[in-house]
Amino acid sequence: MKPSESIPNYDIKVREYTNYAIKSIKNVCKNFGPRPVGSEAEKNAQEYMLNDLKNFCDEANREEYKCSDKAFMSWVPLGAVLLVLSIVSFTLGWAAVGLGLCLLTLFFILAEFIFYKPVLDVFFPKKTSGNVYGVIKPTGETKKRIVLSGHTDSAFEWTYTYKGGRPAVLTIILTAIIDIVLGIGGGIYALIYFGGAFGTVVWGEGGNVALRVIAVIFYISIPVLVAATKFCNFKLPVMGANDDLTGVFISCAAAKFLHDNNIRFENTEVMVVCAGGEEAGLRGTKAFAKAHKDELTDSSVETVYVGFDTIRELDFTKIYDKDMTGMVKNDRKVAELIQRAAKNAGRDVSIGTIELGSTDAAAMSQAGVRAASIVAMDPTPARYYHTRLDTADNLSPQAIDFGVKTALEAIFMFDEQGV
Repeated sequence: MKPSESIPNYDIKVREYTNYAIKSIKNVCKNFGPRPVGSEAEKNAQEYMLNDLKNFCDEANREEYKCSDKAFMSWVPLGAVLLVLSIVSFTLGWAAVGLGLCLLTLFFILAEFIFYKPVLDVFFPKKTSGNVYGVIKPTGETKKRIVLSGHTDSAFEWTYTYKGGRPAVLTIILTAIIDIVLGIGGGIYALIYFGGAFGTVVWGEGGNVALRVIAVIFYISIPVLVAATKFCNFKLPVMGANDDLTGVFISCAAAKFLHDNNIRFENTEVMVVCAGGEEAGLRGTKAFAKAHKDELTDSSVETVYVGFDTIRELDFTKIYDKDMTGMVKNDRKVAELIQRAAKNAGRDVSIGTIELGSTDAAAMSQAGVRAASIVAMDPTPARYYHTRLDTADNLSPQAIDFGVKTALEAIFMFDEQGV
């Protein structure tokens, strides 16, 4: 049964919890500020969330793990520097070196950004972050479990999202792709044409027209590559009100609603996870999935994970059944559960593939947990995304209200039908 059909004055009651979520977001932003992973601000914000969860959950805990705060996004400036060095090597006639540097750049991009593997973490100091979670237990035996989640940390500012938006970001991405393709193709061609790893001639006597064209394209791209070294401003963490305090407090609001209205299911456990480290490469959810592997993958308990990330622009709402730039398959049935819940909450939402990046649902899917996520943000991306504009003044009460209703609908539907 829909909660809207079984709970008197449902819309009015939900509005109370929407207001709770908005007030909580504003409190975190005001009292703790930006929360890069492993920072004192993130820890203090998580303690605030933990104390909140203790008020309406049967149990609530905070677990710590270690990760780097800057390693994940460092592939951008590192890749830019490697490509510039590749261009220099190519010009000097060191075809093998240029080719090797291009391949190394491609490796770092694929490992860190496409597959979210922590290959750069070994070069950076570790910081202590954490995950906060709360549990509302059923009255009887636990046969089902639904996990609602958002992430507590905030990103370092993406310079060109703020200053130039989509055109600037796309220019950097396309330049990198062109340079890597030409670098690998040109490097292999030069090795074959000149028959050696060194001594390739680009501009001197005996040079090759094709290699000169490639070189000119390389030189034109250098200013863009230099600019890319400043893509992520590690000195400026952003507030992250939408990304993703909305997800955190939508999840908390749903659990608080159940508690305050004396709703406890017979066999369904409700868990709220406020995960750290999403902006550091999903590190927090990976750590949580590892620490709770036995319960989350227990075949005797049907468990699903529903992630809420950046619930701000309803016209761009989408449910992801393919995550991590399309490389990880989330659970289609869970995505359909969210879709039905969203429809009951008043919107028809499509299911599809995330264009770039990832949500925490991908980490859960990789860990063998049935998961999917819902996002409501312009994927171009929105100008507030990972910038100083993502503040508590830029929230959408309507979107948060929709998020709370969707979470509640998903809980009730899962309890009644499973997936």
